Amino acid sequence: MTNLTTNSKPPPGHGQIVCHVSSSTTRPSFSTFRASYPIKLLTPKVHSPYLAAAYIITYGGGMVSGDSVSLSVETHPNVNLMLLTQGSTKIYKQRPGKMFVNNNISHNGEEESKSSEGTRQKLNAFIDKNSLLLQLPEPTTCFRDADFTQRQSFTLQDITSSIIILDWFTCGRMSRGERWDFFKYDSGIDLILGDKLIFRDVVLLKNDKQNNNILKERLEPYECYATLVLYGPKIIPLIHFIIEEFNKIVIGKLNKMPELVWSASILSEKQDVIKGVVVKIAGVTTEVVRNFLINVALKDLEDIIGENLFKRAL
Repeated sequence: MTNLTTNSKPPPGHGQIVCHVSSSTTRPSFSTFRASYPIKLLTPKVHSPYLAAAYIITYGGGMVSGDSVSLSVETHPNVNLMLLTQGSTKIYKQRPGKMFVNNNISHNGEEESKSSEGTRQKLNAFIDKNSLLLQLPEPTTCFRDADFTQRQSFTLQDITSSIIILDWFTCGRMSRGERWDFFKYDSGIDLILGDKLIFRDVVLLKNDKQNNNILKERLEPYECYATLVLYGPKIIPLIHFIIEEFNKIVIGKLNKMPELVWSASILSEKQDVIKGVVVKIAGVTTEVVRNFLINVALKDLEDIIGENLFKRAL
């Protein structure tokens, strides 16, 4: 695995990735690959043609109270790019009164200090013609009293661009007895085609400090939730497979809550023309959700990214 540093150093808390394929090769390369604390970028060796991969890492394996990070990603035509994380992203507890240490640049370019407003993360991605972006991080784990806000925006150049977005989170540090003890989890996804918003999803979970751990009452027995978005021509066979599997489900009376529940909603511009699918998943454990992703929702994805990298991704 390689730590690439290209171009000038970005502002604190910022990262930028630009990936392209030259006319003389099928192997993608990074024309821009840079980040500043607390973000770190690494790239593993990839053997599949037209595919590149990048690990997005935060120092200490997580984000502390007051961190605010922003990542920009751009794929040029004919690139398949996969974004990964090493282990779950940990969101440490909110500490009121602490100061921001990142991403506080004033209009005159000087660093500012502001009161902590939770932990924030932002991703803006642009996917060019005939390109595929695979956003496949490990799940987010919020510690007790954590306050986390995330916004992800994905812009597809045209109808030949494709995207896979996985956004999932756990109930917390179960080994410490923490289950839905965080203060807030707020995660939003925008999917844009050209200049048109075609899909928006926001998950907002917030505990009421006056009514201790109301989330636990509402969300148990499930301990892991996921949103998976697939769109574009490069993954149409997988999209159709998911829809076919969902149509096989027969709803009946149950004696107990199942270990995993899921749903699929079709994304289409015109009636009867399927362009994508949105999958919502809930599981009693993270491993139950992971196994569903591997065996159903992302089945045969290794044909695109290679078997070894697929195993590392999930």
